Amino acid sequence: MGHTNMLPSLPSPVYKLREIVNNDNRETPELRRTTIMAEKKGGRVVVIPFPAQGHVNPLMHISKGLAKQGIKITMINTHFIHSKLLTAMGQNMDQILGPNVELLGLPDGFPLHENRDDIHKLFVDTMNNLKPQFEKLLAKMNTEQDGGLACAIVDMSMGWVLEIAASLGVKGAIFTPFTAAHSVLNLSLNELIESGIMTPEGIPVEEKTIELESLGTPSMIHTSDLPWRRVPFKNSQKILFDHLVRVQRGCHYAKWYILIAPHVLEPQVVSLNPKLLTIGPLIATEAGQLWKEDDSCIHWLDQQPAGSVVYMGFGSSTAFSREQFEEIAMGMELTERPFLWVVRQGTEHQLPAGFKGKKGKIVSWVSQQKVLNHPSVGVFMSHCGWNSVIEGVSSGLPFVCWPYVGDHFLNMKYVTEIWKVGIGFEREVNGVVSRWEIKKKVELVAGNEETKGRSRALAEDIGRCWEGADAPSALNFARLVRWAKQGDDDDDD
Repeated sequence: MGHTNMLPSLPSPVYKLREIVNNDNRETPELRRTTIMAEKKGGRVVVIPFPAQGHVNPLMHISKGLAKQGIKITMINTHFIHSKLLTAMGQNMDQILGPNVELLGLPDGFPLHENRDDIHKLFVDTMNNLKPQFEKLLAKMNTEQDGGLACAIVDMSMGWVLEIAASLGVKGAIFTPFTAAHSVLNLSLNELIESGIMTPEGIPVEEKTIELESLGTPSMIHTSDLPWRRVPFKNSQKILFDHLVRVQRGCHYAKWYILIAPHVLEPQVVSLNPKLLTIGPLIATEAGQLWKEDDSCIHWLDQQPAGSVVYMGFGSSTAFSREQFEEIAMGMELTERPFLWVVRQGTEHQLPAGFKGKKGKIVSWVSQQKVLNHPSVGVFMSHCGWNSVIEGVSSGLPFVCWPYVGDHFLNMKYVTEIWKVGIGFEREVNGVVSRWEIKKKVELVAGNEETKGRSRALAEDIGRCWEGADAPSALNFARLVRWAKQGDDDDDD
């Protein structure tokens, strides 16, 4: 297998990001107007997530944190996401959100009952339908008498909204629910194309392993693990890649790139540029969930021995075949360990007929952070979405990794290769993970004291990121608050 060291042939993506961000301070008319208007007014902060659970949830946590500092927040979702949030909060919505957070919804062009899993519908049609609505809404909000818009905090996958904000003289920040390395990669796609490393379709010119060890990322990333190449079907890969390229322009208007991880998880990458603002780990709130949480599992966990439970959470989009569901169920039975398995509503029919689990409990949705911090939980079987990874390592748990799509495979490399706090599965020829493999890996992790020790040590390092006002994440969050309230934080440039 060949190796490509990106540093000689192309300045590293992190260096490219530093170069791009520093160039964002150039005196273009749009950015000069943004700076002037930001200094003149306070106003409301508009928060815009990408329409998916793993994007909405952390941005809600950030919004709640800013609201506690007296900042007025308006979060704008699609009507589809908006309705799910309201349903999940129910009658407690006002109490959960508090006085400084309001929610708005915009139609995405599709009926509420219609499935939105189609990648073209999500990344092309929905974005095209939303753009003119954001242009009108943000312009209207910016002229309101309560001070207009102070700034926009926009999901990286909605980066084009910052172009609209800049045209209105509204400063912006990008929120990225990915690793710092993945975020940098997304911002460097044009450079990868122009350098000849990648075609305009997002296909590497050569299938090789990219060595990025000097950047603090997984030391070897094969081109097959690039996030847009880890979605099914080549047409879908092209749609996702085109979307990532399209949002780059807006992202480069950002003052900050807000990362949900603490700096200790990627210190080399984060230290290369002060625009990368690490504020994690985030404290979960009741808001931000798209499904109602089943709290009955907490009472069940209270009845289990300390460190005995395998918690199985595969995120909001992982889909298993009926055969794989059966192998998971039978594999957990073979372990003879108590397990808590989140099976999303609408997928429970895939379980073996009548299966309940002799020592297990099946729920439709939970407060994951609350579960992971419960003393009865000892192992986390995860799809390795970045939110879940951060919550798991912050709780000091070892992982059994089951990546499904996109960046999950890169995230797994942090868990298994960099921090060494978990292991992955070996699949059969047909792609299925067998019940015997599941039993083997669960027992291997549950019985490995070295892995559990590393997990606890990493959690202690993460915990110190919020200990005291001068801790790294606390300082960075205070910096974000000052910027949102007062204008550009020039001392940090």
